[in-house]
Amino acid sequence: MSTTVDDVAPPHTGKPPGGDAYIFVVAFFCIILLLITITYASNICKRPRSPPPPIISFGATSTTFDVADSHHLISFSRGLDDDVLVTFPTFLYSEVTIPHKGATDSCDTATDASTSGCSICLADYKSKDVVRLLPECGHLFHVKCIDTWLKAHPTCPMCRKELTD
Repeated sequence: MSTTVDDVAPPHTGKPPGGDAYIFVVAFFCIILLLITITYASNICKRPRSPPPPIISFGATSTTFDVADSHHLISFSRGLDDDVLVTFPTFLYSEVTIPHKGATDSCDTATDASTSGCSICLADYKSKDVVRLLPECGHLFHVKCIDTWLKAHPTCPMCRKELTD
């Protein structure tokens, strides 16, 4: 009998048939499971550890404690109410810059550096602009600018003088 190449059995390597493919599939799923676990753990670590503090109101001033971002910083928001804002006088800028009778050049309001432009929006005043005068310090601002500021802060943005007693 003659032996042909077809009759010879392949040498035995100690691995089951298809063993390499099985190892790759198991390794692939282990890597996927590891990536999912790492992603889940990193998301858990990034969450805040405690719930945000409650909003607390104190009387008529409605002081609130707010959480700033996720840093758990406490900030005080004690702006002025609309009822207080309307008590501050408003004028056309052209009326404010007209010198009063008997005024000298040294006390002319038009020469005051604080009235040349709004320090909130940094725009120069035009004669038709409506401005609000803060009675405590005498600073002028556009009505829209200062009302937005005073709803968040109870002080003048220029001198930081408290506007309510």
